[in-house]
Amino acid sequence: MLKKNIPFSLTLILIASLLSACGGGDTKIVERDPVPIDHDHDHDDDHDHDDELTQGRLLISAQNQAKISIFDIKDKALLEEFTLTESASAVYASPSYRYGYVIQRTADRVNVIDSGLSQEDHGDHKDDVIAAPLWMSFSATNSRPTHFTGNTTQSVIFYDGNAATTTAASVGVYTESDIANNTAGTRLEYTTHMHGAAQGRGDYLISTVRDAATTSTLPDRVALYKANAGFFTEQTVFTETCPGLHGSAQNENQIAFGCTDGVLVITQNGDAFTAEKIANPANFDTTKRVGTLLGSDDVMEFVGIAAGEFYAVNTSTNQLTAINWIDANTSPAPSALAYGFADSGELFVILDSQGWLTLLNTNDWSVKSRIQAVTSNIAALPSGSRFELALTPGHIAYVSDPIANQIKAIDLDEGTVSTSLQLNFVPNKFTWLGIADPQGSHH
Repeated sequence: MLKKNIPFSLTLILIASLLSACGGGDTKIVERDPVPIDHDHDHDDDHDHDDELTQGRLLISAQNQAKISIFDIKDKALLEEFTLTESASAVYASPSYRYGYVIQRTADRVNVIDSGLSQEDHGDHKDDVIAAPLWMSFSATNSRPTHFTGNTTQSVIFYDGNAATTTAASVGVYTESDIANNTAGTRLEYTTHMHGAAQGRGDYLISTVRDAATTSTLPDRVALYKANAGFFTEQTVFTETCPGLHGSAQNENQIAFGCTDGVLVITQNGDAFTAEKIANPANFDTTKRVGTLLGSDDVMEFVGIAAGEFYAVNTSTNQLTAINWIDANTSPAPSALAYGFADSGELFVILDSQGWLTLLNTNDWSVKSRIQAVTSNIAALPSGSRFELALTPGHIAYVSDPIANQIKAIDLDEGTVSTSLQLNFVPNKFTWLGIADPQGSHH
């Protein structure tokens, strides 16, 4: 597998205004001047700020409760609890990790919470800002928010619509400026409902197309759209079909969609987009399909998942190659619950149903190590609960243990596990929020 030679970096959206949460709380601006450090004076206060910024905060929803809480990891302290319309169906971080999207699917609602950790740009340097969490005025109330994707500057939500109410599907593309200024983002409006997928590419959107005459809610085509005055307009529908389309991902130059007969790959070269199909291998189980895809700007291959089986999707050789991640000595074999790229694309992390993390080297998809993240009695797992995974921009991962009501911190480099948070509720969906590259960490 080929890898890029340039290091991965997140594009941070810089917000100039400082906001305080309801209920009070001080805002601290930690100055980081670009001058040599005088090691003779006391840096204890700076180190405290650095620890708080480096560790960040966790946004955690409660199982079967319409509430969500944000915790400071360093101090293991609850900072704020917010009331939702319904229990969160998903929680995601914005591109810079400052904001948390809270999806409430059957309530047709998306809310956003400001973590309180951000940066101010002063040209020659940046200031790290520590403030109280804030419930943002920004929200979206479109029908059935379901699939969330993103890149380094945009967050994309595909709203499925509702057949029962004949509500059409739609797509919302949002920047952190939209959140801060409470603006509507850029939208795509369909004329029919569908269980679709979309990927943002700056002014362009690659999103699904469904024939309203079919009985299936799944689309079978993909189209290119371009932004114009707050809305996307269709540019072209790609001729290559993608039956049973489900799941999408992107890397630096390509966008992939899962199909029953393989993977559809769209390649971008400036303003030009071309499509090509990678067929399933000859020995592929035809009762399965690639229904989930993951990508990273640092890795040229995608990861495709078909009914729990993992495949490396190589767009250079047009091949799907099985990834063997399960320990042959484990019985019964675990199932994968959550997964993602970590450590600037060096690792692919899989959390399984037995509470283990499997770390794969993305250069050859070999198993680097396995870490037992959860040691609780799995038989005591509460009904409707499961282990969840939150990855940070660095080498720390977090795993929820709804048996012990804990969040575990895992150092992926060292293979160590510690209890990061002890909760008084059963954790459900959660994500890490904070500053991806604190200026203080360079000290």
